[in-house]
Amino acid sequence: MKKINFILIDDDYIFLRLGKMYLEKGDCTSTVTLYNDAKIALEAIGNQLEKLEDNTVIFLDLNMPVVNGFEFLDEIQKNPNAFSDKLSVYIMSSSVNFNDIERVKNYNIVKKFLNKPINKEIVDSICN
Repeated sequence: MKKINFILIDDDYIFLRLGKMYLEKGDCTSTVTLYNDAKIALEAIGNQLEKLEDNTVIFLDLNMPVVNGFEFLDEIQKNPNAFSDKLSVYIMSSSVNFNDIERVKNYNIVKKFLNKPINKEIVDSICN
C-alpha cells in the first residue's frame, strides 16, 4: 500500500486534533503535519513542492483568518510543482455555501470538496 504524507490546514484546533487521530490510524499514513495558519503552511509547503518524494495529501479549510483557503489555493497554484501527481488537495469545510462549492471547482489542483469532519471512510477512500 502506498504511504501518504498528510497535511491539515485549519484554524480549528479540535478539527486538527481529531483529524490527526483518524489519519494516524490509517494504514497508509506516513506522516501527519498540522498547521493552524494557512500563511505559515503556504511558506512551508511551497519550499517542499520541488522535492516531493512521497504522495502528499492536503486537507484545507476555506474559512480562516489571515490567509483563507481560496487565497492559499491562488498562491499554491502559482508554483508549477503544485500540479505534481504526488500532490492532492481536498477541501474540508463545514460550509454548505453553494458559491464556495462552485468556486472550488475552478481550481484544478483540488481533487474533491468534503464536509467536515475527517472520518474513517474518508481516510480509507484516499488510501485506496
